[in-house]
Amino acid sequence: MINEEILDTLRRLNRTEKLEALQVLAYELAQEEKVALPNMDFPIWSPYDSYEAAETLRKFMEPAH
Repeated sequence: MINEEILDTLRRLNRTEKLEALQVLAYELAQEEKVALPNMDFPIWSPYDSYEAAETLRKFMEPAH
């Protein structure tokens, strides 16, 4: 049974901290079970230097003639 003090501490964590705790626990379990976890990195697209997208948006925002 999990310690009530640990549960209370986990409940007080913010969303990001809870996700980090889950990540640590999943990693620890995978290590114990000798299971390789899939790559958990996900690329995030950024509009930085995306001039074509900016031009498309500009044209879309122009008032209709």
